[in-house]
Amino acid sequence: MNINRDGLQPAIVLLAEDEALVRMMAADVLREEGGFKVVEVVNADEALTVLEATADVRALVTDVEMPGSLDGFTLARVVRQAWPHIGIVVTSGRMAPGPNDLPPGALFIPKPYRPADLVAAVRTVLPAGQPPVSAEASVQVLPAAIKISQPHTGIGAAGGLAQPLPEPEE
Repeated sequence: MNINRDGLQPAIVLLAEDEALVRMMAADVLREEGGFKVVEVVNADEALTVLEATADVRALVTDVEMPGSLDGFTLARVVRQAWPHIGIVVTSGRMAPGPNDLPPGALFIPKPYRPADLVAAVRTVLPAGQPPVSAEASVQVLPAAIKISQPHTGIGAAGGLAQPLPEPEE
């Protein structure tokens, strides 16, 4: 458990980004430079599954163009309506938001963004007046089993199929 010097856990940021390298870079920046705890997902459907499973997310960072049933603008509006206490940052390298794309209070930062700009945007949208979670409180980030709307391919995070270990020879 990562606890800061005040005895408080860092704010949890949900990061929805389908591009693996961009997601890894953003997650590292948010963890290392921002001091946040980051939950990574690849699309809006997974983000909604995480949000329905935990009440501890304080901010959402989402790309606009992602596979799945919702784009980042729609995800931002759904999150604002269902979880109004969550701060929202929307990013894109291809499009800027139109007049009604972003919900009230959400920030947009264009890609490529500087790491400091991402951290500053998340800090700006974090809800004021909500104390950080204390170290004594139990924070469950993900449930033991999480239902994802896409079928499981059997390919693990390392990209290969899980194989049993060979039996030792006698």
